[in-house]
Amino acid sequence: MKKFLLAVAVMVGICLLSATPVLAALDFDFSGNFNQDNDIVLLNFTVGEVSTITIFSSSWDDGGFDPILAIWDASGDLVNQQDDGHNVGSTLSNAVSYDHGNWDSYYDVILAVGDYTASIGQFDNFAAGGNLSDGFVHDSDPHFTTIWGTQPDFNGVDGWPDDPRTSDWTFHILNVEEASNPGEIPEPASFLIWALIGLSCAGVAQWRRRRA
Repeated sequence: MKKFLLAVAVMVGICLLSATPVLAALDFDFSGNFNQDNDIVLLNFTVGEVSTITIFSSSWDDGGFDPILAIWDASGDLVNQQDDGHNVGSTLSNAVSYDHGNWDSYYDVILAVGDYTASIGQFDNFAAGGNLSDGFVHDSDPHFTTIWGTQPDFNGVDGWPDDPRTSDWTFHILNVEEASNPGEIPEPASFLIWALIGLSCAGVAQWRRRRA
């Protein structure tokens, strides 16, 4: 019975490895809600070859808060930071057209091969320094937009008191190999795949020990 289970594990591993496609440049879409003004969302992504990466938000145009986007390299060093993209129009991501307004973040940036992090904050919660570990200027003030409007949080920007906003954020990362939101719980299918991979690896390791 043990030999049979071992053979099954090895076969599953071989099938999974043989069925795993070579990673290609893809588009990734993420959305969610802030709980308070100074929340920060971190999205991880991987660039497989030197190329132009497009990153933009489509939530300001739909009533969400005014976003700030920053990109950090694997060491946490700041690559670029942008508040307003000044790009009114629409962009395709995964064959879906997303509208973006003048105050959505939108930029194209050429990145080298490597791992990166995109941080999403609300205006005017800019990076406090040149490294992600430095934090953000409103880390100690969870309700910094209250003074700008008539609601507790998400009050647009200073000088626009009649522009209440929502906690919604939506961002798109185009032309990268992988992207993920560490704050999201993987789908059950993902758990199953990783469980099968773990089982197959354990089976291969046991088979090698027996041969040795």
